[in-house]
Amino acid sequence: MLEASRVFSDYVRSSRDTKAPVIPRIDELDLTIPEKDGIGTAGIWDDIQTICGAATNTWSERFLYKLYASPTPIGVVGEALIGLLNNNAHVFQASPIGALIEDRVGRQLAELARFPVGTAAGLTFPGGSYSNMHALMVARNRRFPELKRSGFTGAMARGEWRRPMIFTSAHAHYSIEKAAVAAGIGLDNVVSVPTDADGRMDSHALRMLVEKALADGGAPFFVNATAGTTVLGAFDPIDEIAAVCADHGLWLHVDASWGGPLALFSSDDRFGGYRVDRADSFTVNPHKLMGVPLQCSFLLMRDGLAPMREALGLGASYLFHGGSPNVLDDVGDATMGCGRRPDAIKLWLAWRYYGTEYFRRRLANARRLALDFADMVSTRPPTALGHWRLAAAPQSTCVCFWFVPSQLGAHPTPQPSWGDATRLLCTRLNYLGHVLVDYATVDLPAGSLPTFFRLPLNSPHVTKETLASVLCAIEQTAKALLDEDPRCFDADKS
Repeated sequence: MLEASRVFSDYVRSSRDTKAPVIPRIDELDLTIPEKDGIGTAGIWDDIQTICGAATNTWSERFLYKLYASPTPIGVVGEALIGLLNNNAHVFQASPIGALIEDRVGRQLAELARFPVGTAAGLTFPGGSYSNMHALMVARNRRFPELKRSGFTGAMARGEWRRPMIFTSAHAHYSIEKAAVAAGIGLDNVVSVPTDADGRMDSHALRMLVEKALADGGAPFFVNATAGTTVLGAFDPIDEIAAVCADHGLWLHVDASWGGPLALFSSDDRFGGYRVDRADSFTVNPHKLMGVPLQCSFLLMRDGLAPMREALGLGASYLFHGGSPNVLDDVGDATMGCGRRPDAIKLWLAWRYYGTEYFRRRLANARRLALDFADMVSTRPPTALGHWRLAAAPQSTCVCFWFVPSQLGAHPTPQPSWGDATRLLCTRLNYLGHVLVDYATVDLPAGSLPTFFRLPLNSPHVTKETLASVLCAIEQTAKALLDEDPRCFDADKS
C-alpha cells in the first residue's frame, strides 16, 4: 500500500506539470501473460509505472477532449475504498453501508431535482447509457406490461397490437437509440425530432410528430429530452415538452448525463430554473462536471423504485430475501443486472468533503470560463495565417469554433473547407501530444455546420491562460503544416 501511495502520488505530481504530455508516445510494451510464475512485486510495480507513463493524461489542464477530466483527489480515495471493500450492492446484506449511502445520495439528488420528497429515489448505474436504457425499459413495461412475460411475439399474437414508438431530439446522445435496440423497439420506431437554431428540441415539431404517429396507428410512449446535448450543450425546453407528454400520457425522461449538475446545483437562472421536476426519470453523471471518478451515473425516479421493481423485478429467491428488516430492501432486482458496485460512495465522500457550495462554485466557474473563452475566440485578431469564428454561442460549458486559414478566404457563411481544415489541424495537434482537443459537426435548421473544434470545460484546473495557449498552439500547428505544404488548406486540394 505504501508503494501504491508513492507511485500514484508521483504520477499525479508529474502529470500536473505544465510540460507533461497529454498523449504520451507509447513505446513497445511487454503485454505478455506469464504461463508459469508471475513477475512478482518488483516487476508488477514496473508495469504499473509503465501503464501510468503510457496513459492519456486527464490530469493535465490541456486535456480538453471529452466530457470528463481528472477526478478530485478525494474521488480517487473513494475509488480505492470501493476496490478495498469489494462489496456488491445488489442485496442489502452484501453492502449495507453502500446501500444506505446510495439511498441517501439518491434522495438528496432527487430533492435537488425537486422531485417529491419521501417518494423519489435514485440508483447508480455504470454510465449514462445504462441509466437511460433502464428508464426506457421501465417506461416500456409500464405502458406495455404484457411484454415482461410474453414479449412482442406473444403480444402481437393476441391481435390489436400497436407498435411502440419513442421520440428524441436529433441532437440527443446515441444511447437512446442503443436503448431502443436493447428494448426490442427497433431503430425504425425511434422518431428524430428536429431542433431549433440553438440545437434545442422543437416542441411544436414534437407535438405534430406524436399526433401523426397516433393517427398512423402507432403507440407513442416515451419522450427523451436532453439537458446538455453532447455537441452544443443545449438544454431542451422541458416545460413545453412536458406539456406534450401530459396531453398524450407519455413518459418523460431527461438525459442530463452532462448538463445535470448544472440543472441541480447551479444558481444561474438559465440552469437552476430548469424544471426537471416535470420529468418521470432523470439521468445525471457526476463523473463529468463534478469530477467524481469514472464511472458514476445516477438514474433518479420521480415515483421511487417501485416502478422499477414492478417493470424489471423477478424476485429471485436465491438472491433477494427481503433486505434487512426495518432498513432497506434489496435494490438489485430493480435493475437489468445483478452485480453492482457501490459507486455512490465516491459521490458521497466528495460531497461530504467539499460541501454543496463547492459544486456550485465549480459549475459557475466552468460556465464563466466558457463565456470568457467564446469572447477570446470572437475577438482574437486575424493574422496572416487566418482568422477565428465561433460556430455557436456557448449554451453551457463547451465552446465550438473554427480557425479559418487565410487560403480559404473570408466568407460570411461557414464553408465545407473549414471542416477539412479543422480535422487536419486537430489530427496534427493531438499527434504532437501537448494538447488533446476534439472536433464535431452538427445539423441545424439552416443546414449542417462544417466540422468545428469543440472544447468542453470540465476541469477546475483550466484557466484563461490555458485556453489562450490552446489558441496559440492551433496557430502554430497551422504554420507548421503550411511550412510543409503551402497548399495543405486549399479548398480544391485533392
